[in-house]
Amino acid sequence: MTNIQPFLKKVRRSIDAHRISTLGGYSHKISESLEADLYGTADAVILLYTIGELPPVGSSEHESLVKTLQGFQQPDDGLFNADSHHPVHRTAYAVAALELLDSKPCYPLTGLHHVKSREGIQEWMESLDWAQMPWRESHKGAGIYAAMVLAGEVDQEWEQWYFAWLDQEADPETGFWRKGSIHNGAPLFHHLASSFHYLFNQNYRKRPLRYPNQWVDTCLAMQVDGQIPLKAGALGFVELDVLYTLISVGEQTQHRANELQAMIKAIGNHLLSSITALADGPEDGLFEDMHSLCGTVCALALVQSVMPEQVNANRVLQKILDRRPFI
Repeated sequence: MTNIQPFLKKVRRSIDAHRISTLGGYSHKISESLEADLYGTADAVILLYTIGELPPVGSSEHESLVKTLQGFQQPDDGLFNADSHHPVHRTAYAVAALELLDSKPCYPLTGLHHVKSREGIQEWMESLDWAQMPWRESHKGAGIYAAMVLAGEVDQEWEQWYFAWLDQEADPETGFWRKGSIHNGAPLFHHLASSFHYLFNQNYRKRPLRYPNQWVDTCLAMQVDGQIPLKAGALGFVELDVLYTLISVGEQTQHRANELQAMIKAIGNHLLSSITALADGPEDGLFEDMHSLCGTVCALALVQSVMPEQVNANRVLQKILDRRPFI
């Protein structure tokens, strides 16, 4: 059994260290803590929600978090401003963080209204580089859904258009998205990480996968071939992407269930080992990068949910993707 409490204490110290003087604002990196930024603040919200310490609605700190995030929105087009990522990613990231605070953007997302028609969303999805840059482009393809749906910009019919396109483009060989693009450029893991982003949208509306057995076969083959790029003692999103994918697919099929569970446990144990290493060091040690920390803590919540007997903690971590899409 792994005691994760020293790691969580370091997480809490790190969140506090990223907080700037203005109430409600956080920086992405401690070394760049002159002012609050969108990703630092949104990551803080995600982390606080996951560890069960999000300020309650009605408190001054809760109100300040909402106002800080809303302050990054541009009134003219409704998109959110930041120094990194595509405008759709940062808009979806901010809107999803506001959802955790039971809030919404102040202005309509007019800069994305060109995708509100059936033709518009299809053109958007088809314009993405599915072969060479599937992982990066999934931020746009999945983000457009999360931003529009969580902001209340579209109706159920629009969602049906979106999911119909995904159903049509599922690859019958691997299960991933998009058919015809899987073996034409990027490493297979990039397609897994890309498909993870569409998977949490599917799960949000409890939609089944077209080819869950093929997902299982592909993931197991990738593990055997060493195509899952795990790193020991490092923060990041790889474990989150893979574990969420494996757990979700395992809920839709019993195909090779024992092998799939063994893979989940192997990656879960790898993460727990990394958590122990990451907690080492001086008592006042901190994590510099809030964004990569966010990925690891969200993955730890998954491990605790499927391997509770292996985790010693004084709290139950909350899984944000069980509440709303996008990470």
